[in-house]
Amino acid sequence: MDQYLLKYFSINRSLALPGIGFFYTETKPAVLDFVNKTLQAPVTEVVYSNETNDDGEKLCGFISKESGLSTTDAVGRFNQYVQQIKQQLETGAVIELQGIGTLSKKEGNYSFTPGLNIQNFFPGIIAERVIRQNAEHNVRVGEDNKTSTEMHVSLARQEVKKERWWIAALVLGAIGIAVIAYYYLTL
Repeated sequence: MDQYLLKYFSINRSLALPGIGFFYTETKPAVLDFVNKTLQAPVTEVVYSNETNDDGEKLCGFISKESGLSTTDAVGRFNQYVQQIKQQLETGAVIELQGIGTLSKKEGNYSFTPGLNIQNFFPGIIAERVIRQNAEHNVRVGEDNKTSTEMHVSLARQEVKKERWWIAALVLGAIGIAVIAYYYLTL
């Protein structure tokens, strides 16, 4: 029965065991760690909820098709399997749901520990910014295609022109001071 439940879980990303709980997967997005300059892969985790989602007909139909049993036999075997798990949990045993995790009962409540951590298979990769000096590439400027070298030359010419703004400011400031001095001296 374990192999059918695992296959059903891997296909549908959820599994409901009546009276025990509901297992489903959540995918957490990739994480960029700026401090350590690494990029962690997205992580898929198995989550347990003690509320059951009743998809028993779909699950039993799947078990029936996979095992070649009739639907009533598949329902009977599934119910027997769930009852067996409940009885083992009542005695304090820890049940391993193959490929999903371990289930136990503590203080009247079910406790779930996810199985294998998939993150171990996908370690973080180094995400360091690479800056290449003097590397030529195409740049789209408006409707024109120019190379990065042409743009550096064009921008350098513009910077030279901008360096003379202070001359105009100095001339306007001197004219302003002269006008103010003339006004107060002619009174």
